[in-house]
Parts: sequence; C-alpha cells; structure tokens
Amino acid sequence: MKIVFSDLPMKKELHSFKYKVDGNATIEYDGETIFPVNSVLAKTMKKGEKVKVVLLSKVDIEGNSAINAGKFQKELNDINRAIGADIEYITLATPFEETRDVHETLLRDMVAKLEDNAEIIGDVTYGPKPLPIIMFAVMNFAEKFFKAKIKNIVYGKVDFVDDGSGTGKTKPVNPVLYDLTPLYYLNNVTNSMEYKSSEDAVKALDTLLDL
Repeated sequence: MKIVFSDLPMKKELHSFKYKVDGNATIEYDGETIFPVNSVLAKTMKKGEKVKVVLLSKVDIEGNSAINAGKFQKELNDINRAIGADIEYITLATPFEETRDVHETLLRDMVAKLEDNAEIIGDVTYGPKPLPIIMFAVMNFAEKFFKAKIKNIVYGKVDFVDDGSGTGKTKPVNPVLYDLTPLYYLNNVTNSMEYKSSEDAVKALDTLLDL
C-alpha cells in the first residue's frame, strides 16, 4: 500500500510541466503534471494497488486550496485510467495560521491516516513553510512505529522569468523535480550519531557526506 502526503497550492493560476528529474531517473515521467507527485505516482503505481492520497489543504480567503484539491484528483485519475490502482482521497484542511495548535492538530490528523508497513511518498512543492517540517515529523513517526518505508519526498522547482508582455508579469520555466529522500535519511542518521566532541561529530559528518 502507498500513502501519499501532498501539500496543495493556495494560488489560482497553476501550470503543467514535464519535470526533468534530478538524481533519480526511475521516477521521470514523459507526461506533464501540475502536481509533481503525480508524475512519481504515474511511474510507481500498480494495477490493483491501494493508494491513499492525503491532501494537505489550507483554508485560504479565495478557496483556491479546496479548488486545487479537485484539480489534483482529476489529474491523478486521468493518469490512473491506464494503470488501474485503487485510489482513496482524503483532504485535511487547516486554518491558514501557523500556531502551535494548528500544527499539532495537523500532525495528529496525518498520523491518524498511517497504516502498518505502507510505502510513503511526500510532495513539499506547494504550501506554507511549516508543512515540510510537519511532514518529516510524521514520516519519522511512521518509520519508527508503523514500520513504514519512506520511498520518495519530492520538490518541483521552476525559474520565473519575464513573460515578454511588457507588463512585468513572469512565467515559470525550467521545471526540475528533486528527490529529497536522501536529505530525510541524512537527518535520521545525524540524529542517531553519538560522539564525545563536536569536532568528532563534524569529521564523521564529512565522511558520511563524502560517501
């Protein structure tokens, strides 16, 4: 079973890209997607496989996040027609406030969606800055207590350049999909390191990064 956590954008204007993957060619998808994680799922979902997609939505003023949840589902459903996975969608909506109560509520709600021995995929492309921190915390919990396997944590990056209209507007170009999973595991390793001095710890880290 796969469990997918994906932050939703709060903006109205969205763009579809064919993402070039940096560092993990096995998840490079030939088609275009608005939501980068859907390109990963296009390459990794299997017929009949259960996939629980947990969309992390913020209650924004114009309601764009809720609208974009529908766009996400349509995009993945279109991809899945040729695959035949069994997809369940869940939206966790929280206020657009970065308080401790909001963060703790979201963390508890995400943990409640975990299942034993699942493969977990995350997308931190969109959403407010605290969301990736919460997602990493949930993944740590899932690994330790649900025997989960963290498969991919992705981030879709674009450059913004002048669109040539003379209005000062920009357009996104040069889409690249980065797999941040090694960064997640590096954090886990450093948390488990034990050395007598900071100098020894830094040397060990340098050795680890050079591997």
